[in-house]
Amino acid sequence: MKWLHTLLMLLFAASMLLAQGKIYEGPDDPAGDEAARREGYMTGNRVFLYFQNTTELSKWVSGVGPPLWSRWPNNDDGVRMLDGIGLLIGAQVFVDTVVVKDMNGNDSIIHIPITDSLEIAARDDLDTLYFLQTSYREEMDTDPTGTIKWGIHPVFGYFNDDPSNDYPAMSNIPNSWPKGGWPSVGKSTKWPDEWNGRFGRGVIYADLETYFVANDAQDQEYLGFEDKVKYYPRPGVFIDDDNTLQPGLPWGGIGIRVSQRGFQWNNPQARDAIFWEYSIANISDYSLPKVAFGYWVDNGIGGESDDEIGYFDRTIDMAYSWDNDGVGRGGLRTGTMGFAYLESPGIPYDRIDNDEDGLTDEQRDNEATTLVGPTEGISNLDQFLKFYNYKLADLKEHWDADEDQDWQDGVEKGTPNFAYAYFDDASGEWVAESGESANDDIGVDGVGPLEINYTGPDIDGTEGNHRPDYIAGIGSEPNFATTDVSESDMIGLTSFRLFPVPSHSSSYRWFRGDQSMWELIGQDSTIEFLGNISNLIETFASGPFPLFQGREERISMSELHAYDDLAGLKSSAHTAPALYEQKRIVQVIYESDYRFAQPPRMPTLSATPGDGYVVLTWDNISDTKTRDPFVGNVNDFEGYKLYRATDKRFSDSELITDGYGTPFIKKPIFQCDIIDGRTGFTDFGLVNGASYNLGTDNGLVHYYKDEEVENGRTYYYALVAYDYGAPDIGPGIAPSENTIIVDLDEQENIRSQGQNVQVVIPRPSASGYEPPSVGDQESKTISVGSVEAEILANNALLPNHTYVVKFGIDTIPSFEQSVTNNPKRLDYIQDIDNGLIYTPSSFYVYDKTDNNRLAYSETIESFAFNNIEEVVNVNPDAGDTLRYARLNLEEFSTDVFDGMRLNINVGLERASYDYSNSGWVKGSSPMNVSPAVAEQAYFPWDYDIIFTDNDSAYVAKTSTAALRDETGTRIDRRQLLFKQPYNFYIVNSLFGDTLEIVAHDLDLNGVYNPLKDRLIVAPINNSNRYSETVFALDFLAAEDSSQLPKAGDVYHITYQRPFWITDSILFTIKPEGEQNLQEISSSMSDIKVVPNPYIATNSLEEAVSNPYLNQRRRIMFTHLPAECTIKIFTVSGLLVDQVDVQNSNDNGIAYWDLLTSEGLEVAAGIYIFHIKAERTGDTKLGKFAIVK
Repeated sequence: MKWLHTLLMLLFAASMLLAQGKIYEGPDDPAGDEAARREGYMTGNRVFLYFQNTTELSKWVSGVGPPLWSRWPNNDDGVRMLDGIGLLIGAQVFVDTVVVKDMNGNDSIIHIPITDSLEIAARDDLDTLYFLQTSYREEMDTDPTGTIKWGIHPVFGYFNDDPSNDYPAMSNIPNSWPKGGWPSVGKSTKWPDEWNGRFGRGVIYADLETYFVANDAQDQEYLGFEDKVKYYPRPGVFIDDDNTLQPGLPWGGIGIRVSQRGFQWNNPQARDAIFWEYSIANISDYSLPKVAFGYWVDNGIGGESDDEIGYFDRTIDMAYSWDNDGVGRGGLRTGTMGFAYLESPGIPYDRIDNDEDGLTDEQRDNEATTLVGPTEGISNLDQFLKFYNYKLADLKEHWDADEDQDWQDGVEKGTPNFAYAYFDDASGEWVAESGESANDDIGVDGVGPLEINYTGPDIDGTEGNHRPDYIAGIGSEPNFATTDVSESDMIGLTSFRLFPVPSHSSSYRWFRGDQSMWELIGQDSTIEFLGNISNLIETFASGPFPLFQGREERISMSELHAYDDLAGLKSSAHTAPALYEQKRIVQVIYESDYRFAQPPRMPTLSATPGDGYVVLTWDNISDTKTRDPFVGNVNDFEGYKLYRATDKRFSDSELITDGYGTPFIKKPIFQCDIIDGRTGFTDFGLVNGASYNLGTDNGLVHYYKDEEVENGRTYYYALVAYDYGAPDIGPGIAPSENTIIVDLDEQENIRSQGQNVQVVIPRPSASGYEPPSVGDQESKTISVGSVEAEILANNALLPNHTYVVKFGIDTIPSFEQSVTNNPKRLDYIQDIDNGLIYTPSSFYVYDKTDNNRLAYSETIESFAFNNIEEVVNVNPDAGDTLRYARLNLEEFSTDVFDGMRLNINVGLERASYDYSNSGWVKGSSPMNVSPAVAEQAYFPWDYDIIFTDNDSAYVAKTSTAALRDETGTRIDRRQLLFKQPYNFYIVNSLFGDTLEIVAHDLDLNGVYNPLKDRLIVAPINNSNRYSETVFALDFLAAEDSSQLPKAGDVYHITYQRPFWITDSILFTIKPEGEQNLQEISSSMSDIKVVPNPYIATNSLEEAVSNPYLNQRRRIMFTHLPAECTIKIFTVSGLLVDQVDVQNSNDNGIAYWDLLTSEGLEVAAGIYIFHIKAERTGDTKLGKFAIVK
């Protein structure tokens, strides 16, 4: 019997109560205050939930209304699911009322709390006080005036209390975080400008988190003048004088502090669940011998609160309920809602293995002091191995306080220096030591060397000391103490009840009925099924247990949703396979210490509207800075998806259904992914038969131009980065993508939005607008390729900045047959500069105005789309594989940088002789030039053959034993004439070197005769020797010497080349120009009203899904000057309204909301508009019609 077990446990612990108490070591918070109340919304996945930092979740108001407080799924098909969740903290306090004599000999009554369970059990003269601490919208204890709730109230210090912020602290809204840091130990603070993560400074493992703190100081229930028995939890401590509720009164309640966290993940397998973790500390001066923690859940499935049925599965501690007919308000499908009870309080001092994990009295606030053997501390080895899924060989020497042996020490190379990173003076950054890993030994700030916000080892010495650390009020290392849920001897769920909402005519089973609530949550009772159709309440609880002074215990739960077959739910087994799969994933997340597969780091999306298009650009933090600890600290980024919608909840983009036909996945308008072989649909981590599309290996890019838009219409864009999932973890974990957060108020106005979301209205520019442009381009190249800069995003440009484009090359290797008939690898001509077959393989863009900042680059290691490719040639005879990188031979565009992109045309892979542009620059002669068939490719430069009147203008310098002509045919040395004088010379005009000339003595007379012999031309190598034949030339077609070239004649030889390393292309960004007043005057006639006529509604009006809100009507004026006045008249000349337009210069539209200047809707009819341009005084008169 659990109840008997608990009673014996409490009696056994009686003598240890005082010994286990201590002074609370965490933050010294002020009393809770109504003025600190803030409202927030969990919108990190498909579960939408309103909450307050009072601990109350969801809400209910009388009357019919939209699901403003709770919605699942969070789209236009979602329905209300919850009317409220209240945290329940119950306690029995025992007081001995004693009459003593004061100093004057008068009787004085004092109240002494009794905390020893043996003494409590032995006495029958003690007063028993019952407490039920919560925060809820109704039926709470109040002061005599009924205006102040005696319960839990939020605390200042855990959110930004500046008037600019209305939110509790949300991980995605930095402005909601407290300025100056988070409360830490006593009055000190920690971690300013960074998130107070469960795992440390700035550490966010969920897609969305919230964090807040509350306490029960305002509960004066047993502290009134009329109360005969009083309980002061913190004698001598009073509510601050600046508190707005009860300043100056004693600190009341039982002295509990609640810190609460909410988590949401957007992974397909977890996006229908939300988690809440509560840490409840006893900050009073006394231990509490009997406490119970729990929850109150008020179902509201479908928005109709009269036809719910519920069931509780005690084997997995999950309750779930459903709508009897499966149809909610508005005829929408309701689905199933479950609540999984996850973490319960632990009892670490009763010498009993309460959670049956083979460990006795493990706890989450003890200090690691000693290394112990592999099995030391284990009370039941078989239970331990089974519970933690270990094998005996997995056990290891471990620290005594790491009872479950999951803390991983860091690994250092060589002599330990107790650090895993060093400070690099050159870069000014901390760099992780190569070959070392910090693992969990990262210090109590939770930040290791691989994190972006790493600022060096913890100054308190907890990092790199090869020991697990925990400091109260600051933090704990991973897998230890407060971060490790399994280091607690949990008592489990002891009470579950399912019952109709109680009558308001009595306090029974309401929060103001403290004793009845204690009897509800403080006894061992679980009821599995309530077949009555009604408005259901569920209560979960654990207890009773002792909560010692200064100690902290925890509970947690998850709300989860699924669509399950109604017939199965109504069957005797109440089957809900989809919901049970959700529970499996929820359990994985919980048992992983609230860690799950994270999406890549969230990108920041920017948008630039244009005339009939929208340009979306984003940064590269997702693909360069992602690191997921859940899958081994690797960068598992895979790609980007871009979604577009015309409603704020992105409902119209949710077009892909699961196996049951339920809309489940959004359809992107654009997707790009890394070229890594991971393509197509996943075959793991399926959700209701639906898999995830990893992409097509089309390469990464960071912009998209959407041209399928309508001017004047509002579009909502969301960019998500996704990973490739974890196919090897269990049955597989689906890829994760960033969440889309658009926080709406009751009027569906956007309160806040994620950094990956943009709201855009495409529009024509204002008349007279002179946009920024690319100035004249200066090309210093020897190539046939072209580069053009194209402006994409005006708002990201750097006006008046000059950029230069440079190129890198790769050699194109080939095989050449050697004299031994073995293939020989040949990449370049040895012992000579610029003797190589090359191709451009990379490029770099430098901002000359910004000190030659590298603004953009593409290399084989990082490139956009398929702009660079690796060519692989295999030669089995040589046993070698030839590889080289090259730019795409088709015209391609770069990624976006500084608001623009480059359009690059390489032209060709390798150089070739340019017959069209080679020839006589001056003079003429029947000279024949024959480029070498093979070797010319290694020397594709510009050459000038310059004829003079000096017979020894060039005297050949070298001799060689072997030489081949331009066809590769070997020439007998006896046919060669070396060191001959010539009346011309051949110069490489690009590099300035003079080429060597060898005569081929065709008539074998031993004398060079230009009319009968040929010349073989080659560069001289670095050893001053003949290199490789580049071309041959002869005058054999000349009839006599009169046809030979004359002094001053020049013949030019050139090649068509791809980009070379010396090529430079410069361009400058010209800024936006002054308004063109002449164009404003001439374009007034282009102004139009859209739509005209206006009939009931139009697509330019923003979507409103709330049926209780009116459509926000409007018409649009286009092609306006940026500054103008629009006046609307009736046909009789009565002024209806005036719109003063003060747009930016690039915005040429304005709207009229079809309301009069008094805010009344206009009638149907014909209206006249008069527009006056402020800069020029020009006017436009027109008319439009409204039809209703």
